[in-house]
Amino acid sequence: MEPGVYGGIGNEEYHKGPGLSSSDLKLLARSPVHYKTAKAIPPKETDAMRLGTAAHCAVLEPDRFEKEYTVVPEGVDRRTKAGKQRWADLEATGKVVLPSDGAQMVQGMADSVRRHPTASKLFTGGVAEQSCYWSQTVYYADASTEILCKCRPDYVKAISGGYVIVDLKTTMDARERPFQGRAYWDLGYHLSAAHYVTGLTEIRGAPPQAFIFVAVEKEPPYAVNVFQAGRDFLDQGWAEAEELYKVYAACMASGKWPGYPDIIRELNLPRGAERRLRNVGGESGSQHYGDSDVIDV
Repeated sequence: MEPGVYGGIGNEEYHKGPGLSSSDLKLLARSPVHYKTAKAIPPKETDAMRLGTAAHCAVLEPDRFEKEYTVVPEGVDRRTKAGKQRWADLEATGKVVLPSDGAQMVQGMADSVRRHPTASKLFTGGVAEQSCYWSQTVYYADASTEILCKCRPDYVKAISGGYVIVDLKTTMDARERPFQGRAYWDLGYHLSAAHYVTGLTEIRGAPPQAFIFVAVEKEPPYAVNVFQAGRDFLDQGWAEAEELYKVYAACMASGKWPGYPDIIRELNLPRGAERRLRNVGGESGSQHYGDSDVIDV
C-alpha cells in the first residue's frame, strides 16, 4: 500500500490490510505477543461491536446506513423456529441485520448527535471514513527504519485556516470525569489521537487545528458531550506511540514477540485506594508480613 488517502476501502478490508493502526498500538502496549496473536486469530465481532459500527455509519454516512442495514421487526423472537427463519431471510438480502432494540439505540444516538448544535456542525463540511497511510520513520538501537502506518479518522472537517479531526465515541457516561478516566486508563484514546494527528500531519503537511471527541451516550436521552484533546493528553499519547513504534520495529527485525515480563513484580494498592485504607481503621496487618522488597528466585 502506497502512502496517501484512499476512499472506498471498506471497514473490514481496512482492518485486514497492511499498516500499523492505533488499535495495533494498543495491543502492542499490552504485549507484542497479544498483537501477534490478534493478527493470526482476529477477534470475533460481538453484538456491541456491530452496534457501535452501525452507530458510526448512521451518524457519519446516513445514506450508506439506509443501504447496508436492515432491522428485524419488533416481536420477532430469534429463539423460535419462525424467528430464526425471519432473521435468515433478512441476512439473505446481504444487509447487516440489527435487532429492533439495537436499531432504536442506534437511531436515538444518531438523532441526538444531529440535534446537538455543536456536534452537528462538526459532522458537516468534511469527509468521513477515509483510509490514510503514511511511512513512519523510527529510530531505535542506533539505526532507523520505515514502517507503514495507517489510520481511519471518523471525520475530517475543513475549517478556516486548516482542518480538524473529529472522533465519534459511544459511551455509557459522557460526563467529563467518567469519560476522561475511561478515555485514558481503559481505552487509550490519547494514543489513538496522537497516532491520527501524526499521520494526517505527515500526509497533509500541516497539523490539524484540533482533535475533537464527540461522545454520545448509549441510553436515553442519548446525551452528547464534546471535548477537545488537550496538549498534555496528546503529549502523553505521542510519548507512548513513539516507544511503541520502536517496539514494533524491533520485533519485526528480530522476529521475537514477547509477552509479559518473566519476573516477579510487586502488587500494591491501585492509585487512590490508600484513602480507603486510612478510612477503614483498625490494626495494620503489616507486622505479619516480611520485607516488602520483591524477592528473587
